[in-house]
Amino acid sequence: MTVAPGVEILIPLRVVANGSGSEVALTLFRLPGMSDEKFAADADWVRRDLERLKALLETGRE
Repeated sequence: MTVAPGVEILIPLRVVANGSGSEVALTLFRLPGMSDEKFAADADWVRRDLERLKALLETGRE
């Protein structure tokens, strides 16, 4: 992900088959100097995105 011109961060994402479905795993790294509040906000953002992905995949609709 590019967060600023010339600044990229790695956000590993994996999708693994599991029976008739799959599992999604995302690793959120805490950047150097990141406050507890900013890291918590980023984690909440990721949680909401993953919940939305789950809903889309389970229902096939938005």
